[in-house]
Amino acid sequence: MSGTGIAFSEIVGRRIRLGSWQDQKVSTYRRIQEAVAHARWEEAAALANYFVDEADVCFTLYRQWNADLQGFLRDEGVADVAGIDAAIVAKLDLPDGTPFDPRRSWDELLTGVERCVRHLHREEGPAALEALDAFKETWRRCHDRDVDHTYGLMSAVVEELGEAAIGRMYDRVLLPLFAWRYDKFDIDKHPWDEGLEALMLVACEAMRGHLVGPERTGDFELFEDADRYVLRFDPCGSGGRTLRGDPIEGTPPRMQPPYEWKVSEEPHSWNHFTPGVCLYCSHCIVLMEEMPIDRFGYPVRVIDPPLYAADAADPQRGAKCQWTMYKDPAAVPESVYERVGRVKPDAFGSAATGAPPLPADAGLNMPGSG
Repeated sequence: MSGTGIAFSEIVGRRIRLGSWQDQKVSTYRRIQEAVAHARWEEAAALANYFVDEADVCFTLYRQWNADLQGFLRDEGVADVAGIDAAIVAKLDLPDGTPFDPRRSWDELLTGVERCVRHLHREEGPAALEALDAFKETWRRCHDRDVDHTYGLMSAVVEELGEAAIGRMYDRVLLPLFAWRYDKFDIDKHPWDEGLEALMLVACEAMRGHLVGPERTGDFELFEDADRYVLRFDPCGSGGRTLRGDPIEGTPPRMQPPYEWKVSEEPHSWNHFTPGVCLYCSHCIVLMEEMPIDRFGYPVRVIDPPLYAADAADPQRGAKCQWTMYKDPAAVPESVYERVGRVKPDAFGSAATGAPPLPADAGLNMPGSG
């Protein structure tokens, strides 16, 4: 059995996990287990360290979002944002009752990875696997509470300002992420074959970092057709868990007590004019469909999100999220444009759309300053 390596990617501009697309859908957690089972100690140690790279993509994102969401509320004149935030955080205690502190949890993750790597270098398989499970769970608890914090703030936007404010909110919150991570997928800047490879690599990396899948390990489905790649998450570790609830910790969907946070109830372009798309899931529609369509003339990913179902017996509650990436961006169907209120253009690329340059400092706000 061949191993899984880590190497610098010229296309992505940093180190990335190697392997075919069918390998990319397998979680780094599971690849570490496999390496230990076959006594590939150096590989397992490298993958354990790379697990931190995957997690850091998400951790850094939430540092920006949670600061900038509070900044948006303040800019909109909402009173006592600190009090609103404190009420959200009060619902995020760890299972043992300890108040959630993301920086402390991140330190515990790093310490846990170091412990695992020590056991790997000593070829202590059972101890290494025990440490692996411990640091993966440390990350899951941290990640999921960061998502809850983010969602609680988005719900506060709706409660204080109405659903119409969500579009303005995303204009504020997503521009740094778009400039940092997605503006490179303009065909006027890079050939699409290079852009598509980078897009797939960062998609797989990020969703492993979000610990997607029923066991929350980072495993997902990936299919290749003649004209597209399809990724499915069962559930996504962020929006999907928000809608389904958390079976690991026995907590309900975040629309139910004790959270009682909002889900979209009105039609907007950012929810495909379909009530029931969660406020968090809507960021994928804005970031991957609306913003690139407006700048490049095509979406970088086509998003089919789940919908919230109040009834636990409703099969929609368990629906998977799906991302589709077309091998030719000009082949995206007209219906994809229509559901975000756009019209498919005749020419593609930022020069054809006449999109103005992004602000020079747009990508420099990671993490967010509020």
